[in-house]
Amino acid sequence: MLTVPAYVRHAGVDGRTAILDLRAGRWVMLDPAASLIWQALVLRGGTDGLAEEIAAPRGADPAALAPAIDRTVAALLARGLLADTTRPPARRRPWWRRTGGAR
Repeated sequence: MLTVPAYVRHAGVDGRTAILDLRAGRWVMLDPAASLIWQALVLRGGTDGLAEEIAAPRGADPAALAPAIDRTVAALLARGLLADTTRPPARRRPWWRRTGGAR
C-alpha cells in the first residue's frame, strides 16, 4: 500500500496538486494528469483500476496509460513523496558510520 509520509503536505490548486516536502524544504507542482494519479493514491492507497478510470471518458487505451502511471508513481516514490508500506524499512547505519567519525 502506498501512503503519504508525515513530512509531506499537499493541496489541490486549480486542478493541479501542490506538494510540500517539509523534510527537504521543497515544493512540487503536479500537472492535472499527475494530480489524478496523486488523488487516487491518497484516497485508495494504490492505482488499481486507475488506467481504466482515466481512459474510459477519453476513449483512450488503458494499456497505453498504465506505463505512464507506473512512471509517475516511481518518480513520487524516488522523491520520497510517497512511502510503500509493503516494503520493509531500509536499515539505517549508525550515525558515526555515516559521517565517517570514530567508532
